[in-house]
Amino acid sequence: MYNTTVYSALPTATREGKGIEAVLLEYDISGNAPKPLWVFLVNPSSLRFSKSAKYTDIYPLAAKQSEVQYQASEGQTLSISNLKMTTWYYGKSLRPLLEGLQKLIEADIKNKKYAPPILKFQMGSREFAPCVLSKIEWEETAWLGGEPATITLGIELKEVAKTITRGQIEKAKEKKGEEKKSDRERAEKPRVKLTQRQRAAASELAKKYLESNVAIWDSSVQAAVKSKKYKLSTSEDTGEVTATGVNGAKLGVVAKSTGTEFLAGDKNTTIATLKGKKAPVVKEKVR
Repeated sequence: MYNTTVYSALPTATREGKGIEAVLLEYDISGNAPKPLWVFLVNPSSLRFSKSAKYTDIYPLAAKQSEVQYQASEGQTLSISNLKMTTWYYGKSLRPLLEGLQKLIEADIKNKKYAPPILKFQMGSREFAPCVLSKIEWEETAWLGGEPATITLGIELKEVAKTITRGQIEKAKEKKGEEKKSDRERAEKPRVKLTQRQRAAASELAKKYLESNVAIWDSSVQAAVKSKKYKLSTSEDTGEVTATGVNGAKLGVVAKSTGTEFLAGDKNTTIATLKGKKAPVVKEKVR
């Protein structure tokens, strides 16, 4: 009897087999549609997989029994045997299929390909990749004028290490960088609280930013800036430089300082602008 707990946890699979073709594809890591390199004339009747680990025997002095030491695990091997193909009744030669398969086990020096291609075996949702074709064997039992017309074919595919793309490397670097960030940085705050000197420098740069771009601000902000009736304060915790007008009315956030950089525009500035205007983006190093 089946173990019902294990059985219920298994994924559902369709019995639909029509239109499913076995094929050896070029293993592609660029995200483009993989190129078919060899299409099976008939689908395999069985797929045999194997995987092994290497151990070395160690014989300690005066020990009654040897010990084993793990070395490495090998990749999987996929063996497809007893693949019967016949075209004798149709008057066709199987030579092109045999020659096409042999190309996948050889280097193409003429085209500067110094090793056989990396492959992907696919049959419906079943995939085996990346792999290389490591063995081909066939037996010919019928011919048409010397051309093979009935053969029994066997191939062996060996799993190889996955290739890492530049995009994957960059993504790993970004993830590592994100993990290194402190809780304050994740909250988009300076790594450490700003010093009095850093706050003063941020306020001075914010004043320059406000006044040099006065023409784009909302009329109420323009009036406050032109009449010098506004104040700037920089938060030591968040690094935000906030502008307030008459009677302490908040005009908005002018910019943000990380302690080493002054950032304005986009999400760093909330000061109201005239219709159709945007606060210019500024990213400036702070000494």
